[in-house]
Amino acid sequence: MNPQVLPHDVLGEARKVTLTRGSTPLWDTGEVNPSLPPIVLLHGWNIDAPTNFGYAIPELARSRRVITFDHHGHGHGRRSHHRFTFEAAAEDVVEVLDTLSIPTATIVGYSMGGAIAQLVARNYPERCSGLILVATAGVFSEARRERLMFSTIDLGARALRRLPKRATGRVFHHLSATGCRKYPGWVLDTVRNADPVSLLEAGAELGRFDSSGWVRGLRPPTAVVITAEDTVVRPRRQVDLATRVKAVHVEAVSAGHDLPIVNDPQFPAVICRAADALTAASARNDQPVPVAH
Repeated sequence: MNPQVLPHDVLGEARKVTLTRGSTPLWDTGEVNPSLPPIVLLHGWNIDAPTNFGYAIPELARSRRVITFDHHGHGHGRRSHHRFTFEAAAEDVVEVLDTLSIPTATIVGYSMGGAIAQLVARNYPERCSGLILVATAGVFSEARRERLMFSTIDLGARALRRLPKRATGRVFHHLSATGCRKYPGWVLDTVRNADPVSLLEAGAELGRFDSSGWVRGLRPPTAVVITAEDTVVRPRRQVDLATRVKAVHVEAVSAGHDLPIVNDPQFPAVICRAADALTAASARNDQPVPVAH
């Protein structure tokens, strides 16, 4: 990671788009190859879109139009008195496509964004030409300690909603400093742009998310990228998702969960290969590939 060039500087200024539930910053590289569907990048929990994808977008944009935006409560994403839900986040994706007059796109979901992407593919299959799921899962809470952690996050979100704004800020200031201690200061700064309550509600949504009962029925062709050294979303769960979704392309990279944040060149390269594989699979009407366990 080059500390002199931050991902927000790479992307430049965003445009503000107005959605039903509020406005959000959006980055759009513009049309490159009209014969290929655009890529919509959905970022992970706690961080914003530039932090998750800023370093990678220039490389991705060499061959395809790339679009990304901040989710509800994350970064400078829309603010709302309504609770954060993945269903509403999936609706935001479709509203972004409508705003840009894009009929269909390849949806790339990273970590939490992968859960939202699965819902886009389920609820709006006609808007999703393909799905790329990276460092994500169909279930994030199985073990007892995980259920306890997500229950605590949910209780924390409910408690923060009742606190005065100043007190909420102090609590969030402490929690964010602890969670970001391994990263440069600019990462902490971007996390602190967020709405504390919405972030905790998003975490609670992760704990409740379970696509295992319906992910096999997704219609769009799907590629899965497994972060093989991931300690946040265990590779076993990523492999399980690839199997359940009947992925037509599966690739593992030797990296942890912060693969894109640390500017690992593997990230844009593997996304490009996955997108190309989906294009080829659609043309050939490929069958799913076997996944090694």
